[in-house]
Amino acid sequence: MMAIVLALATAACGDGDSGSSTGATSGCDEVNALKGSLTALTQIDPVSDGTDALESAVSDVKTDLDAAVSAVGAQLQPAVDEVKTSFDDLETALQGVSSAGGLGAAATEVGNALAKLGTALTGLTSEITQTC
Repeated sequence: MMAIVLALATAACGDGDSGSSTGATSGCDEVNALKGSLTALTQIDPVSDGTDALESAVSDVKTDLDAAVSAVGAQLQPAVDEVKTSFDDLETALQGVSSAGGLGAAATEVGNALAKLGTALTGLTSEITQTC
């Protein structure tokens, strides 16, 4: 199930980069950086790479997400807010990995959070394609 969710998130963060030329909507550079860190996150395999790699990738996303939230124009704000909410849910689920006794015990919660994040990313990608 996790592989399917990660594939969805990767598709949502696909190339679709229409550039961020001068005069582009405020926040496009930051949102495109967020897309890059989210793509890197989807390439982590928690089972083989370990939870430390996953937590590091999550930290990178959080940094880029905070920058995007601060920089986006009004047009992108709702889509970025949805990604932020979904990402917060993923962070909460990942905290359960340690407290629940490992990834296996928290896999369903992490999978559900990743699915929600994938849906939010699809919306954000659509907005970026139209705006940036």
